[in-house]
Amino acid sequence: MLFSLILDADHAHGGGFLSEYWSILTDPAHVAVEVTLMIVLDGLLLGLLWPLIRTYVNSKLHAQHEVFDLEHGIHHHDDHIHFDPDVIHPSTEHPDHD
Repeated sequence: MLFSLILDADHAHGGGFLSEYWSILTDPAHVAVEVTLMIVLDGLLLGLLWPLIRTYVNSKLHAQHEVFDLEHGIHHHDDHIHFDPDVIHPSTEHPDHD
């Protein structure tokens, strides 16, 4: 459907659409402007928005990690981890408890 609309517009304007499209596509100045705009806009979006997105995702993951650690009796101390045996094996199931 789109192709037939393009061809109809092309015939109605005496070869205007496709010839204009091809001239824009092959114009080095136009391509350079498009690349420049992509670099600038992508740079702005990534430079401004990515730190905000990364901070939000990291805070959500950190909160989930803390909940998981609490549920499983895991305590972080600098470079090592402690496990609470009563959380892993409650006193009724703990192998060392009578």
